[in-house]
Order: sequence, then structure tokens, then C-alpha cells
Amino acid sequence: MAVAITASSLVMAGCGSKGEAKSAGAASSGTLAIGASLSLTGALAREGQLTKEGYQLCQDKVNAKGGVDIGGKKAKLDIQYQDDTSKPDVAAQLVDQFNDKGVKLILSSSGSANTEAQAAVIERNGQVMADSAGADNKIFSKGYKRTFAVLSPATEYASSIVKAIADLATPKPKTVVFLSADDGFSKTVTEGGMKTAKDQGFTVLDPQYFPSQTSDVSSALTKVKGEHPDVIIGSVHLVEGVAIVKQAKELGVTPAGFGETVAPPTPDFAKTLGTQAENVLGSSQWTDATLGKDKYFGTAKDYAKDIQAKFGHAPDYHNAEATAACLAFALATEKAGSSQPDKVRDALSGLDTESFFGKIKFDPTGQNIYKPMSVIQVQGGKALTVWPKESAEAKMIWPGTHQ
Repeated sequence: MAVAITASSLVMAGCGSKGEAKSAGAASSGTLAIGASLSLTGALAREGQLTKEGYQLCQDKVNAKGGVDIGGKKAKLDIQYQDDTSKPDVAAQLVDQFNDKGVKLILSSSGSANTEAQAAVIERNGQVMADSAGADNKIFSKGYKRTFAVLSPATEYASSIVKAIADLATPKPKTVVFLSADDGFSKTVTEGGMKTAKDQGFTVLDPQYFPSQTSDVSSALTKVKGEHPDVIIGSVHLVEGVAIVKQAKELGVTPAGFGETVAPPTPDFAKTLGTQAENVLGSSQWTDATLGKDKYFGTAKDYAKDIQAKFGHAPDYHNAEATAACLAFALATEKAGSSQPDKVRDALSGLDTESFFGKIKFDPTGQNIYKPMSVIQVQGGKALTVWPKESAEAKMIWPGTHQ
């Protein structure tokens, strides 16, 4: 979900030309215009809506404190939204459109494919992007210097589940198999998870792949049924994640436990599956037990209350990572004392701060390798943090399925 923070297209009362506004920083009565390209329709519409909520809350909380302080002058956030229809080419085109309007600071679109398409345009245009939802490590293997991801890398999504099982499961399972969607993000997740599983001493069976966004994974499940894996880990999004659990039950595939990326922390997962969702493990970029706090949003629990109050539902990690990307720009712009893209880029690269989202810090490639992911387990219909131990809300239930 792409947001473009137009730190450089500052609109100020009492300013003269657009050029003057750009060079002036922020006036006390000014606004910091933000262009937001979001996946509000198409395959990523659900994530797009959650991201929009995260941006809206960021705008509300920052503006309630008078806006961002840029060189001693306050500028309020003013986010304007467009729909990229969940398509990478459209998301990239919108970045160019923002650039044509003088918008130089961009918040990424939803998903790794959209973000990867945008990153190339960002680099070409001399813009800067805070990435809220593109986790694929491959985005950051191309030498880009102007894209910064607040979220943990794709390789950590399944790896964190493997680490949690190795740390907490009794008796410790022996065999693991990965069922994966065939999109780039999910493949990177699987590669990372398989490596970690081998490092942890598990026997790793051959992975099974299926089309992204499919609701029929029966062929993959049938192939692994005869191998009787102790753990099935899905490198998936919501649709495929629901299908794995539902069709495993129908086919009589009964591992000691299921783990899945992306899907289990989303409220729709437990709503759709009901009791079948019980005890499924999931990795999450954020939970309301995440440690850390900041001046705009307080703690993770404070943030959760604010999302609940404004939007009438418990927070999803897509909300939180969107807000965190917006927060990164606010902090970097303040640190730079400027909205000029090169100065903001330099401030982002040196950012090292705790927040409601955990650590925000970037390695030389622009990835946030410093923030661990959380592992949740659906218990009583709720996603409760079970790992890392220091932020656990509940004990892991293992075995996770009734044999």
C-alpha cells in the first residue's frame, strides 16, 4: 500500500511559489502533503484497507501533537489516497505521478511485488520510500539506496515459527514440510524457513508449491499425507492459509501442528475457520505484546486501544506496519530538519529508535533485520503471542492438533 509522504511538496499558508515552499522547510501553519497509493481493490484489497487505517491513525496522532517539527516549524500531515488496484505496474505508475507533482517521499504499496516495482522507480526519480509491506529480501539485493523497510525480512516469516517450535514444543517434532504459494515472497519465505529448520536439526521434506491465491491445495496435501510430517508450515496469504487447514481436515492429514505465515494473525482467519483455527501457529510483524514505545503512539497496547477506538476492531499487524512506516518518515523528517529527499534519506539510514512497533533501524541494504517477529497461536479464537518468551501472553499448546 503505497503512501507517498510528500515531505517535499509542502503546502504552506503565506508562502509564495511552489519552489519557495520546497526550500523553506515547514511553516508553522504549513501542511506536509502525503500521496497514498493503496490496494483498495483487487487481490490485496483487505490488506489495503488495513494499511489505509494505519496511515489514517498516524495522521491523526501526529497532527494531534501539532504535526511534525521540521527545522523548528510544525507541518501537519495531509494524506491523499489513490487506488493502485493491487497491480505492480499501476503502483509503479502512481509513484511517477507523485513525482510529477513534486512528491518525493513515498510510503510503499501492499505486498512485495508492488513494492519491488515501485523501488526501481523510486531510485530512478531520486525519491525516498518507507516500505510498510514489501518483505521479500530480493527487493534489497539490487543495490537500491532509497528504499527502507520497517518490517522484518521475508526470510524471518517461517523461520520464526520454526524457532518457536524448536524452543517450546514438547515433545520436539522431527519432520517438517513446507507448503508454499508460488509467488516470489512466499518462495523466499520457504527458502528461509527450510534453512532454519535444517539448522535446528529438523528433517526437512521436499516442499510443495501451488498457485498463489488458490483455494484448492488438496494436491499438495495429498502428496505429503503419506510422509506423515510432524509439522506443516504454510508460506501463504489468507486464502491459501485457510485452504490448508480446511482441506487437511477433509483429507485426514493430521500433523502434530500447523504453522502459517500472514493468515493466522488476521482476524478473518479464525472467523472463517472457527474451531478448526484452534492452535494454529502464525508469524506476525507485530502484536499488542510487542516491546517498545515512542512519543506519538506510546506502547503496543496503547496503539491497540487507539485502533479499536477509531475503527471498531482489534489491530492487525498490517495496521501497525503501515503506521510504523509513516512514523519512520515523521521521525526522519524531524531528525533531518528538512523535507528534502536526500536529507530525509540520510536521516532514515541513520535511524535507530524504539517504537510501539519495536526497533526501527536499517542495515546498509535498507532492511530492518533488528526487529524480531512474533509468533502467535490461535487459542479460544484469539491470536495470542507465545514467542519470544519475554513478550509471551500464553504458553504454546503442543501438540496443536488432535490426532
